[in-house]
Amino acid sequence: MTEQLIPFQIETERVIKLLATQIYQSPLALLRENTQNAFDAIRLRLAKGDQFEPLIEINLEPERIAISDNGIGMTPDDLREHYWKAGSSSKNNDAARAAGVVGTFGIGAMANFGIAQALRIETESAVTGERSVSAARLENLSLNADCISLVTNAGNGTPGTLVIAETAADQSINVTEATAYISEFVSLVDVSVLVNGKLVSRAPVENIVAPVAKSSVIERPIGPIGPRLRAQSKTIVSNNADVWISLSDLSWSGTQISGRIILRSGSPNLRTFRSGFGLATTSVSSSYQFGGVADLLILEPTAGREAITTAGMQMLQAMMVEIDAYVSSILAELPECDASTPFISWVAAHRKWALCGKLRMVVTPGDRISLETVKSRTVDHPMLIYSGTDQGILARNASDETPVLQSARNSHRRQCEQGYLAAYCRIVPISDNPSVINRKKRSDLSLEENALAFRLESILDADYFVKSDLNFGQISHGLPLMAEKSGDRVIITLDPDAQTTKLMLNLYNMDYSAFGSMTKDFVRTTIFQRISDFVPSSTRQGAEAFLRAIKRPRETFEYEESDLGSLPKIWEEYEEGRITLDQAVTRSRSAVRSSIHYVDAATAANARDVVPDVIENERALQVSGVAPAPGQEFEPLPPILRSDVSNTAKLLTIDPSETPLRGYRNFISISDRVKEEMGEFFLQPHRTSIVWGGQKTLFIFLHHSGRFGLYYDLQTREMVEAKSGGGSYPTATIVLKDRIYIPVPEEIAASFVPAPGERKRFEVRSDILRTESA
Repeated sequence: MTEQLIPFQIETERVIKLLATQIYQSPLALLRENTQNAFDAIRLRLAKGDQFEPLIEINLEPERIAISDNGIGMTPDDLREHYWKAGSSSKNNDAARAAGVVGTFGIGAMANFGIAQALRIETESAVTGERSVSAARLENLSLNADCISLVTNAGNGTPGTLVIAETAADQSINVTEATAYISEFVSLVDVSVLVNGKLVSRAPVENIVAPVAKSSVIERPIGPIGPRLRAQSKTIVSNNADVWISLSDLSWSGTQISGRIILRSGSPNLRTFRSGFGLATTSVSSSYQFGGVADLLILEPTAGREAITTAGMQMLQAMMVEIDAYVSSILAELPECDASTPFISWVAAHRKWALCGKLRMVVTPGDRISLETVKSRTVDHPMLIYSGTDQGILARNASDETPVLQSARNSHRRQCEQGYLAAYCRIVPISDNPSVINRKKRSDLSLEENALAFRLESILDADYFVKSDLNFGQISHGLPLMAEKSGDRVIITLDPDAQTTKLMLNLYNMDYSAFGSMTKDFVRTTIFQRISDFVPSSTRQGAEAFLRAIKRPRETFEYEESDLGSLPKIWEEYEEGRITLDQAVTRSRSAVRSSIHYVDAATAANARDVVPDVIENERALQVSGVAPAPGQEFEPLPPILRSDVSNTAKLLTIDPSETPLRGYRNFISISDRVKEEMGEFFLQPHRTSIVWGGQKTLFIFLHHSGRFGLYYDLQTREMVEAKSGGGSYPTATIVLKDRIYIPVPEEIAASFVPAPGERKRFEVRSDILRTESA
């Protein structure tokens, strides 16, 4: 037996890219990546055709991680040329991908030393039978000297690898937390994975995506789900229209895709897998808020992070668009569709009135009847329909001989009713449209009414590109506001006796300093809901024009060459001996700092000190009774715009004694780079969804046209201090002159608000997401 020393080597450009992401920021990441390597080794040995019972064993102690597998193992050359050479991967080839490996980055041993102080590898190759033991300590590593021991012997017939990492005292492991963490990633793999002797893999997918109670079950052989997606499908619908769907034997645009998708409505967290190994928790835009499991071989991880590539995100979003449409077509054939708010919203958004036949409509006298029944009844004789609320009018017109249909109060259901009736039925409306009574002449307006009209018209023109005429007058039906389209202008009438209008007029006289900002908030919270369909960017043409105006974003973890800036030059200088290793690492981190967001006590501020009028306006509006109607709290809203206010704080907080802003007390700023490249997006009205799990939080903002969105992905070193969750949230984006803030739900506030002396660190990833809902 002979011992030899081999050099520790790097490939400069590849290492630069890996350092740019600052891989392995916590023991949890080290644990995940080394378990992934063990899983890949087993996939490669299975692909070789060996007959064996796959096994991964993980033993966790506070300062020691040991991971063993009986996979393909490594030869001495593998250790030299791949494991100890950062940036060189033996799995970055077609054969390895076909075997279903998860990682192809070639991170190897070096990145472990972000956490480990000593690393020992015992491995036997299933290819050559050689058995090797190799070890290194952090303090002995050098790029200019042989510093890694390697001993090679004859094998004993037990292929596989054992990796032992000893962590530094300040990087100790919480064994309970680490066990729960890695269990999520391996729960679906078909390989036995033991953590401290306990099996944590081979779980049924129902543990993650529980089926709904069965009312209707629809199973279909392989066929079209949409224009590009084909699959075998099983769909379960409950009495209250919850949906569970499983897709297998998938193909996309004619190309087979290995894997499966299992979804449940109302569960927006989507866990992504590759060959059963967990990649990341994410979310995509879906009318049904579908979440669950996407286990697809086309999904690829990003180096060292709980994230999938931008291409993977876009693919999932494109698939979800077709799945939404497919599920809508299934529900349209079932009576349960009448109980499905997502179905009704999807149909209204896509104007697919032919799918509405089984929706039920109120008829007086009598029970609710389906729209397809209305269609059959009106073949020979039309039916009356009433859209108002005056029971006297209804009583005078309804009888057993002439029953009257009543329009729904919910706007999306009413759209569906009106669309279907107009296309397929004969109806006669009973007029009850709101009207303006005693409209004031412009010359008769008071000073404060003229000021409010001028201010509101200016805001609508400058911020929303809407030309308007603002009037005052009494409105029938007790409405405080009415908006009508007239040519290229929107006619808006305010009732001067309505509580909110009086508040605005009094502000002009009593507190003019607050008048300007309050009118902006009045437009955002009250007027916008009435004119949203008239805003240019809500149309297809407007949305596409706006999308083209946004620069192509590049805030991704897979850094492009131009994003690396001076990094290659830094490492060239190191190799030439002009700077030390420590200097090279420090300069590299500085070069990529734009992808890292730090928040500490020094970068936090009280919202009242930054935007005091916003806090006061929120309190005043709540006192005056302004609030979204039930079911509309998650509708698109413009941002809170204060473009004249400068501020550098990265976190805004609202004291417990203050009124929360739309339910939030904490707002984190987006990174400078995302603001520079995509800040224009936040000036448009948008919806907000937030999901979290593991070490990441994902914000998804959907443009009010519904045609595209923006996702903003934050990953922390620690686990998010809340059980995985999320969903739709009220929009409350704040846009200042030099900062854009997004809201943080109370459930996860502890992961964003630093304690005294603490510094929060977030890795940022962001991109435009096309929903392709046209």
